[in-house]
Formats: sequence, structure tokens, C-alpha cells
Amino acid sequence: MPRILPSNIKVPTTIPVPGFRHFLTPLRKLIFDYDPYQLRHEGIRTYIKSHLVSMAKANPEVEVVVRKTKRGEAALLRGHYVNGRDKVICVNRLEHNQVAQKVDLLLNSSGAKMKHIRRIQVEAAPGGEAARGIWSAIHDQARPNGGYRL
Repeated sequence: MPRILPSNIKVPTTIPVPGFRHFLTPLRKLIFDYDPYQLRHEGIRTYIKSHLVSMAKANPEVEVVVRKTKRGEAALLRGHYVNGRDKVICVNRLEHNQVAQKVDLLLNSSGAKMKHIRRIQVEAAPGGEAARGIWSAIHDQARPNGGYRL
């Protein structure tokens, strides 16, 4: 027999917690610069016609701007980030799937300046200590037959 609840009893509901399972991309603005008549901009034109709306719906926090350039200028993707930096990628003579990869690269990037791995110096722990600490004879116990126990 089904249980019937009186109408004056409220059923508890969940309340969304702000910030829980919520991530905003560092990318704030994505600009597509292209010429609608140049043959080398065919890939970006195809991407704009077929994939741009779905990408914009999937990323509502990113402002999407489409601009037409003057003749002779390159087709560019510009990404402006929260930290004030921007990244520019030339997409001349790329297919629409390659343009989609470049858009994903801008969406997934943090906007931080690229650092060369070869130039980074690896440093020891603060104070120049070893990973196991500083050895001292005062802290060790002497063995009966000589030497120290580690």
C-alpha cells in the first residue's frame, strides 16, 4: 500500500552550494579574425558555420567575438585571459578540425607565460637540507662496539 503524505508536511530539498563542482575557465574572451573571401581562410569559415554555436553554448563564461579582417591579413584566433595575458594563433590554411584543436588549446590553457624546462633550476628543500634531514652525532646513539647506529 503506498504511503500518502499530508499536504502540510514539506519534503526536504537540497540546496546548491556556491562554488561546489563549479569551474570557470581562465579564458574570458575568444576572438575569431578572418576574411570571408580568401581561400586560405576556408577552415576557419567552416568551423564558424558548423561548430561555433555549439562551442559557445558549451562555454557560456567565454565571450565569443567574430570579426572580419581586411584583405591580405592572416586568420587569427585570439584568447584574452583573466591574468591580463593573451595568446594569438594563426590558423591560415588549416582544416576545420585543426581549427577546433586550436580553439580547445586556447580554452584549456591557463594564459600563463610558457617556461622552458631546460632553463629551470632544480633547488633543494628550503635551507639546503637533505631529504632525510640533517645528520648530527649528538642525535645518534653510539653502539657498544664502536660506531653509530643510524
